[in-house]
Amino acid sequence: MSPRIGLLGGTFDPVHNGHLQVAEIARDFCDLQEVWFIPTAVPPHKNLQAIASFNHRARMIQLALAGRADFKLSTIEASLPEPSYTIDTLQYFHTHAESTTDFFFIIGADAFLDITTWKSYQHVLQATHFVILDRAGYDSSKVKELIKRLGYETDDSSLIWQHSTFRKKIFFPAMPIMNISSSDIRQGIKENKPATMAVPTAVLDYIQTYSLYA
Repeated sequence: MSPRIGLLGGTFDPVHNGHLQVAEIARDFCDLQEVWFIPTAVPPHKNLQAIASFNHRARMIQLALAGRADFKLSTIEASLPEPSYTIDTLQYFHTHAESTTDFFFIIGADAFLDITTWKSYQHVLQATHFVILDRAGYDSSKVKELIKRLGYETDDSSLIWQHSTFRKKIFFPAMPIMNISSSDIRQGIKENKPATMAVPTAVLDYIQTYSLYA
């Protein structure tokens, strides 16, 4: 059986329980052996001075994944050209992984709506499967319309879409995820509001130890 690896990218500022839930849903739905958490080194659309350092964000992911053999941290984007583009990361993995590896890029529905603005997005779509997840109450009609415009077709379930010309799929599990955002967590910490339900305990302890987001 070819290796099936999930790729979950983002700033992870900080990593939270919603990220872990997303990874678990994608792992189970797509029968993934592992999910790699990939913190962005230099986000192309964000102010680098407004986010925690790469080392802090990577360390928080390490703490959140402790004891999880199926979830791993990849710091590869720290050694790739800046800013961090998905196509560069995918090309690196395809070059260095087993030739039969199938990659599954895990993404939120709202972020997927912007995919046509990504660098070389057509090549991104041809380099990986996608797993799209949305929050409870989210109107998925716009996402499905975009998937169709990109050339994918599906059966009546609308859970798995196949591209008409290349062998990559889009998986759209009907499983809503937690409505948690890193920005809300940062704001809550700044206002001295508890974040115990939003982040793993070890991550919260790390945030407090280094006075992040205060």
